[in-house]
Amino acid sequence: MDKKYIKYTIEDFAQDVHFINWVNKGMDQKEWENFVLENPNLSKDISTARKIVSALRYDTREFQDDSYDRYKNIEIFYHLHHQSKRSLRILRFMRYAALFVLVLSIGAALPFIYFTQIRDQFTELRTSSSDYHQAKLILSGGEEILLKEKQTDLQFNADGNQIKIDQDSIVSYNRKTDAEAMAQVVIPYGRRSNILLSDGTRVWLNAGSTLLFPQKFSGKNRKVFLKGEAYFKVFKNKDIPFIVNSDQMNVTVHGTEFNMSNYDSDNELEVVLVEGAVSLKENGVKNFLAKGIQLEPSQKANFNKLENKMSVESNVDVAYYISWKEGLLEFNHESILNVFKRLSRFYNVRFVTESSVEMNRKISGKLDLKESLEAVMKVVSDATPITFRIDQDKVFVNSKIN
Repeated sequence: MDKKYIKYTIEDFAQDVHFINWVNKGMDQKEWENFVLENPNLSKDISTARKIVSALRYDTREFQDDSYDRYKNIEIFYHLHHQSKRSLRILRFMRYAALFVLVLSIGAALPFIYFTQIRDQFTELRTSSSDYHQAKLILSGGEEILLKEKQTDLQFNADGNQIKIDQDSIVSYNRKTDAEAMAQVVIPYGRRSNILLSDGTRVWLNAGSTLLFPQKFSGKNRKVFLKGEAYFKVFKNKDIPFIVNSDQMNVTVHGTEFNMSNYDSDNELEVVLVEGAVSLKENGVKNFLAKGIQLEPSQKANFNKLENKMSVESNVDVAYYISWKEGLLEFNHESILNVFKRLSRFYNVRFVTESSVEMNRKISGKLDLKESLEAVMKVVSDATPITFRIDQDKVFVNSKIN
């Protein structure tokens, strides 16, 4: 493909012979498709130019590869037969006049097509927004410690009065750390954290999540509060159960590993058990006497927040649900919409999609979230009929041109 096309504007594409023949006759289809994939920054201009060419209904017979050679031959014919210079001037005038009319038509069509496309054909994906824009640790006295790394490691000692942050920072906390001393870790979109609680329990906290917990556990249970998603590896203690509380559900364990996802923007709360045993029980007065649901390894519990219903699925692929903590995103026959929602949380970006994008199209694969957003989106575009353009914190998604 000629390198000149990289610098083309909408008008340039709409007047180019080879571009017009591609739009109207499908000529050089593979070359143009590759060009669009290799230059996602031009996808919007190319899409607009295609609409212009189609709307003006060019007669493709007038745009064969040898069209300008035929014009040249006509001029030679007139010259060889000693026609007057006036004839040549008329011929040239007709050619330039036709081109002028074409440019005027494009100019008139551009504002309408361009602004209609922006207004009507693009939709921003709605995802829940984080209440915080910075990752932070909030101690029981209200002190806030900003967490600067993209993935932060926190370790509380057994007394809860000393916190190690990553590898080079230790915070001593001299206030009384009893059952009332609650700490909070807030992780906005685009960040993650690994936390070692004072009882020895490890928590992997995903992007856009908040965990509230005692700096030092005491009493008859070990209760924490989760908003978002986390993977728990609970330190075993038969006498003191570990309870993960959310707005809708309590998950009680003694020593086990499980994943819990409860984002505000999701209609379902999910609990996937890796090993051990857990029991789930809904919150609320009407469910106070209700019997809890017991999960076995490789089972997943779904609580539908809209219908207030619980369901259990057996023999699930556990790795599919917990791969995020290893920096991977697996999806098996999952909609493009859900993949974009998960990428939005991890990279802290917003997706703006063209209306023609099939958001419910099912796809399967694995993404390495340690790669850049552009590299990940390139993999997605190779597996789906989309092109993309990244502009700061927004990802613009278009349908691939057939």
